[in-house]
Amino acid sequence: MRTLGIYKFSRLAAQSVCAVLALSWTALGATAASPASEKLVVEAGRVITMAGEDIEDGVIVIQDGRIAAIGKRGELETPWDAPVVGGPEFVAFPGFVEALSSRGMDRPNESVDVAPFLNIRDSIDPVNFYFEDCLRNGIVAVNLQQGSQCVIAGQGMVVRPIGMTVEEMMMRGHFGLAISASPKRGKSRATQAQALREAFSELREYLEEIVQDKRDGGDKARREALYQGREYEGEKAKGREMGGTAWRVDGLELIPRAEIDEKREPLLELVEGRWNAFVYCSRPEEVHLALDVARDNGFLARTTLVLGSSCWKAADVIAEAGVPVVLSSSMVHIESDPYTGEEIETFVPGVFHEKGVRFALASSNSTSRSLWYQAALAQGLGLSRQVALEAVTTIPAEIIGFGNKVGSLEVGALGNVALFSGDPLSVNSYVEHVVLEGRVAYNRGDDKRFIHLYEGVEPAMAEPMTVVDDEEDGDDEKSSAKDKKSKTDKDSTSKGGEDEDE
Repeated sequence: MRTLGIYKFSRLAAQSVCAVLALSWTALGATAASPASEKLVVEAGRVITMAGEDIEDGVIVIQDGRIAAIGKRGELETPWDAPVVGGPEFVAFPGFVEALSSRGMDRPNESVDVAPFLNIRDSIDPVNFYFEDCLRNGIVAVNLQQGSQCVIAGQGMVVRPIGMTVEEMMMRGHFGLAISASPKRGKSRATQAQALREAFSELREYLEEIVQDKRDGGDKARREALYQGREYEGEKAKGREMGGTAWRVDGLELIPRAEIDEKREPLLELVEGRWNAFVYCSRPEEVHLALDVARDNGFLARTTLVLGSSCWKAADVIAEAGVPVVLSSSMVHIESDPYTGEEIETFVPGVFHEKGVRFALASSNSTSRSLWYQAALAQGLGLSRQVALEAVTTIPAEIIGFGNKVGSLEVGALGNVALFSGDPLSVNSYVEHVVLEGRVAYNRGDDKRFIHLYEGVEPAMAEPMTVVDDEEDGDDEKSSAKDKKSKTDKDSTSKGGEDEDE
């Protein structure tokens, strides 16, 4: 068997960090550093709007980063001075939306159990290959959250998959907190539940303590804020009555928000209903814990459950709670009948669709099983095409707070368009171009990594691609191991002789 070795960039390319950054985006044919054109016209033989009927022989006019007009060619006036991308051979699509991902960061989880004061902006790697793959697969927005190995994780962020810095990528910062009802590695379900409830009870005790201290004439919270260098500016300089629909602490308006401990403030914002929560549940019994904690602390209305495949068994409870869900990439849950031993398969998205639960699909990986594959597989297993497409466009857009802005092609939406060579759910189609907010962010014809993989054309500054024979390689490894052992024996003998001379 013969396999292709992976090319490695030469040392010359790694001498400058700037050069590496530029190389990554050049490989995609992206123009992240250049300013977006004020106008752009996208033409396609078919436009899948996800906001109504498809448009045959359509035109999309993008101005100042948003869709200004959309309609049939010949019926829509287009700016004469606007550049044009696409053509009658393409299919225009609003692009896929990833409802939740923990990829693209230096590490998906923190070692601290309760860490809402941390921000994943410090973990995102803008040149991670994950974001390149997003563009290759037509993904236009990603909700990045930390993984399930936590009790309460750091603050998430919604990003566009292009940019030289995190700031360029950011669509919405400080977005949501990941919470896990599933036991962290090393914890039991009981200790995980106790730690989760304790985080909110400690928040309440802390707020009651600083309010009582203020009423007693103390200034402990103020001195702590000054010591930490917090700024008393704008709304931070004012007190505000505690919001929320669950428990409250009377008198919180006496405390300027700048004086509230920064480690606890994100949890307070969550309880007040200002933040979204993404709660991991790997098993159906954990769904009850997740809903109880969200309901008891007033953020049920802003909760999205991130479910394992077996959680279809809690579909009735989830439907009653009225919360959306992000489904596991494993769409078919398989278990054995305890009496007959017969294998039982359950199509998970089908169960939630029947129960009326809004659900989003998640990528299985960033390459071969991205969102297009998941939607195509869901359709093949029984979902209607429209429902499958909604699960990777409009519903995840609603979950991340961008309803009518991403996931659909309509006037006023962000100018995000993925141009496919054919149907977006066809295995024979490719993403040819991606437009993000009126800027061409991806061009397959200039994607050097894609060309290298499919056409064998090596990128500049890469070592020659070598063909390695597995059998010969195995023989070389054995020979190398023998040489190493021989050298070790010789060194050992030599060392022993020296000891005897001593």
